[in-house]
Amino acid sequence: MKYIAHIVRIAIIIATIHPVHSQKSFKEFQKKQQQAQQQAFEDEISDFQNYVAEVTAQYDAYEQQQAKEFEEFKEAVEEKWHEFKYPSKKVYVDYDEDLDSRASVDFENGEIIIEVIVMEDEPEERVKEAKEAKADAERAKAEAEKAQADAEKAKAEAEPREKLVDKKLAKKMLNLIKTKADDGKPLLQGQIADKKGKTVKESDAESFAAESVQGKPVAKKTYKAKDGKKRTVYSVKVPMKSDHINTRANQYKQEVIKQSKRFNVDPIIAFAVMETESAFNPKAKSHIPAFGLMQLVPRSGARDAYLYIYKDDKFVDDKYLYIPSNNVELGCAYLSKIRHQYFKSITDDERAYICAIPAYNTGIGNVAKALTNATKLKPAAQKANSMSADQLYKKLIKDLKYKEARDYLERVWTRKDKYVNLIK
Repeated sequence: MKYIAHIVRIAIIIATIHPVHSQKSFKEFQKKQQQAQQQAFEDEISDFQNYVAEVTAQYDAYEQQQAKEFEEFKEAVEEKWHEFKYPSKKVYVDYDEDLDSRASVDFENGEIIIEVIVMEDEPEERVKEAKEAKADAERAKAEAEKAQADAEKAKAEAEPREKLVDKKLAKKMLNLIKTKADDGKPLLQGQIADKKGKTVKESDAESFAAESVQGKPVAKKTYKAKDGKKRTVYSVKVPMKSDHINTRANQYKQEVIKQSKRFNVDPIIAFAVMETESAFNPKAKSHIPAFGLMQLVPRSGARDAYLYIYKDDKFVDDKYLYIPSNNVELGCAYLSKIRHQYFKSITDDERAYICAIPAYNTGIGNVAKALTNATKLKPAAQKANSMSADQLYKKLIKDLKYKEARDYLERVWTRKDKYVNLIK
């Protein structure tokens, strides 16, 4: 208003000086102002488009680098190991720097597998000794003596090998217990117990690591890897506590309730989504790749959620998403956007979440298609509103195009009620 009043005052002054000339000058002035405003607007649009393109280019470069690193790492592992294991949504996999040891934590089934590989190529001295022993045995020609000598030799060689294997297995278990998630908390905190059923603390790590491999049946397999060398892999399985999933859910309880309240989403839905996505594995990584507790894809879900919260298009990578508080914030925000923006026309929460849950997994367009054979949201919402919650659930379970999305809806919907008591 001040700007308009100022122009009017200028126009009056010009008009009092020379009416005809002033009218012409004022029109020219208005035209220039409009042109300047239009140019400024176009410049802003251009700047915004350039910025979005820059962020998109960051995602392009990031994905290319991720793919390159994955292939290089896979190739290095396959040079030594009989099979390649890599992290997934619900299984954490960690290799030592020399790739001679690895640990796998199955966060869904509650099982830890520790594996080490040992070279089978013997040193020259041992080969020489073996040849000499064989020559002596042949000269003696005494089957009984040879058998006894072989048995003693096998025992002598087996004992150091067993000790070496136990030492390497225990070391890897110790390293795993000390591993921390990106919030600084131990990855297995409160989730493993000793022989007496006592929860293992950091101070107990060394003794538990030795106990966990001692006297355990060790699976072993001898193979020749891609590098042509003969190795034997030794492994032990260590069970996690029976309540390991609830233990992890409790670790993120405060953050889930906080962000659910902030973004007006039902916390039991957020918990059920999190369990279904990652089994509360803070280091979860899928093949897509998606990262963290709520399995956000950097380019799509994470970027969309960050823009929804902060009104800023930002490059969000795995390091950001592995921090549990960041992941829960963006995951709840994305769930909120689906419920309160895309499906805002659905009149009640129950039916809205029946649609929002599979949309979190497969996209809103696929949910709309299952309801109306088209991707438009308004007709889809009208269709959802015309059915009972039970009818809507059964229709989506039947008509969602992808089995993964159908299974996802079923798992989340059947798991949600067990978190009612957790949030009280």
